[in-house]
Amino acid sequence: MLKRNFLIISILTVFLMAAMITNAQEKPIESKEMKIMMQHDDMQKCMEKISADSTMRMQMMNMMMTKCKNDKEGMMQMCNQMMDNPEMHKTMMKMMEDKGMMKGGMMKHDMKNDSTKTMKKQNLQ
Repeated sequence: MLKRNFLIISILTVFLMAAMITNAQEKPIESKEMKIMMQHDDMQKCMEKISADSTMRMQMMNMMMTKCKNDKEGMMQMCNQMMDNPEMHKTMMKMMEDKGMMKGGMMKHDMKNDSTKTMKKQNLQ
């Protein structure tokens, strides 16, 4: 009887230990979520460093423009993002006025006076 009880207790102990070890191990889903969170935090820190340093900001801006070189949609997204910021919009407008790119609050276009007539003729053909 004692051997039998000892055997049952031993088997139960092995099962309990196996269950505890299995539960204590890191689950794959939790591991993936943790890695994603860590990557997000690392990326956020990098972006904060870039935005705080003027040299890094210029390098990042040049890199983004290089990557968007043949991507008109990507370039427009960048431009819209910058121009949606009121302070940036004001700065850009002031800079364009200072450089003589603006005339009466509008962009200067080096179009000939008869360009609209030419366009109408082309549309009629």
